[in-house]
Amino acid sequence: MDVYEMRGRLQVIAEEMAVSEDEEGEGDEEAFVVVSKRPVTSNPTASSNTFCSDCGTPAHSGQHTHHRVVPLPEAVQDIKADLGKSSSRLMEKISQMENFASNLEEIFITVEENFGRQEQNLEQHYSDVLQTLSQRNSENSTTLQDQKKQKLEALYGQLVACGHLLDTGKELIEHAQELHRCPNRNAFLQAVMPVIKRIEEFAKEEVELKVGVSMEFTTPAVDLNGVKQMMESINVVPAPSAPVMNPQVANSATTSSLRVCWSLFSDDTVDFYQLYCRQISEDITTEMEQDVSVRRVKETHCVVKDLLPNAQYEFWVTATNTTGISPTSERAVYMTVPSPPIIRPQECVSCLEAALVRWDSGNTNPVDSYTLELSEADTHSSVTESIVAIPTCECLVQLQPWTRYIIYIRAVNIGGASERSPPITISTTGTFFHLLKETAHPSLSVSPDGSTMFFLDEDLPLSEMVFSDSTFSSCVAVLGDLIPVRGQHYWEVEVDEWAEYRVGVAYEDTQRTSYLGANATSWCMRHSLTPSRHKYEFLHNGWSADVRITVQPLRIGVFLDYERGILSFYNSDLRQHLHTFTCCFHHYVLPCFALDKPGALTLHTGLTTPKYITHP
Repeated sequence: MDVYEMRGRLQVIAEEMAVSEDEEGEGDEEAFVVVSKRPVTSNPTASSNTFCSDCGTPAHSGQHTHHRVVPLPEAVQDIKADLGKSSSRLMEKISQMENFASNLEEIFITVEENFGRQEQNLEQHYSDVLQTLSQRNSENSTTLQDQKKQKLEALYGQLVACGHLLDTGKELIEHAQELHRCPNRNAFLQAVMPVIKRIEEFAKEEVELKVGVSMEFTTPAVDLNGVKQMMESINVVPAPSAPVMNPQVANSATTSSLRVCWSLFSDDTVDFYQLYCRQISEDITTEMEQDVSVRRVKETHCVVKDLLPNAQYEFWVTATNTTGISPTSERAVYMTVPSPPIIRPQECVSCLEAALVRWDSGNTNPVDSYTLELSEADTHSSVTESIVAIPTCECLVQLQPWTRYIIYIRAVNIGGASERSPPITISTTGTFFHLLKETAHPSLSVSPDGSTMFFLDEDLPLSEMVFSDSTFSSCVAVLGDLIPVRGQHYWEVEVDEWAEYRVGVAYEDTQRTSYLGANATSWCMRHSLTPSRHKYEFLHNGWSADVRITVQPLRIGVFLDYERGILSFYNSDLRQHLHTFTCCFHHYVLPCFALDKPGALTLHTGLTTPKYITHP
């Protein structure tokens, strides 16, 4: 019966007592009245309606003469009062027990929670202990079996010897009994003496009545220090908490290695860490099949090698001690250093004051930025100037005129900067540029070095021509990749004697369906052949100045000056000025070249601007 049930029972009893108290009082009165009608005896204790307080029983005549005897109703009232007081005390006790039981319930819940937390650690500890003890038992089992065998063999030998003695003694007793029953005295006397002698000799023999084998087994010596340490480690060293992966820091990687770091709470005890690594790939199939490598590490850092350049790797770690393994840390992404970029020399352009350097990333995955490093080639100086945080694969860098520079490019990500790219040498002695093949009319061919254009004497079917938004479709033309710097630029064009051509400049967005010089976005010098002469025109927006040239130029110099707003043409061989356009260029212009008939044009760049042009 629990506390709550006992309390309920007591409450019911108290209510029943309270209800029956009046009924019993009325019954007692009636009983007393009836009794009072009987003859009264001289001894009040002799009445059966009295109660002996000393004995605690109803009083009978002559049995309680010297005891305290009270009337039965009074005794009932006293007993009920005592019972009520006892019930009150018991109710208080029950209330205390209820509070105690509630406290026990809270403790019970706490114990359950603690048990749940410790059960796994205890199971692991005791499993290790039991495994160790099982190994010890296996090692010592053979020794105990040998002891058992030796003891049983010794006991069996003693048992056999004792059996022989018992048989001999029984045999002598039986023989003596037979002689005792012999009626012939002479025969008895003759036969009894040898028997008596044998009995005396047998009695004189000392019999070993002590067990020669100890019933105790010698416990083999066992080194249980390891087990003791394991037992003492229970509830002493908790399993580590989850480590925290540190974010990657700058300059912590190479193209094939990463230095990975993590942290742990100072109170944790760790024997070793398990570092997990997996490469991250944009290809879902490859990512699912990517193996996870595991490394066992003592410190909170590790250098992971044999990795791919500019690749993302995911790392996570667990900590282990004698108690167990920590939860897994959050995952962190690290990146190896990129591969060196690859500079595109044919697409790098320059002028007296600047250079536009272009390169390929050299990496499959995007990088954060690029760094351009340059130094003067002729001074052999180790001082290097750097331009950092370049977002794209090109950079316009300001330079000093008449200087040769060696330029390198590095790719940068969170892991650090790559090795230098192969260098390129750029000279600021003039304007360098090349022809833009992507703008050429399909009938044009451009040489690999981007300096010569050919219009072959072949009728290419229109169905075989491939046009795009950037290619010329009407005029057999191509644009040049002039550096976008508002300074002075000079280049020369070599032409054949019978070539019909257009040479000049145009805005980058000039109409590809229009002829050069026929619109407001292009300026050019045109040469065409008539039956009577060589005709030269200087066209802009379809209008040409009236200019007559008597000596045919085969090498044409083009001079562009943004500051003065002029575009001039020269016969370079004769140092002869041919014509100048005076205009205000609202945007950067590009060199333009066209062949109206099959032929070829050769571009010469990087030339020093002649003095007769800069200083007329």
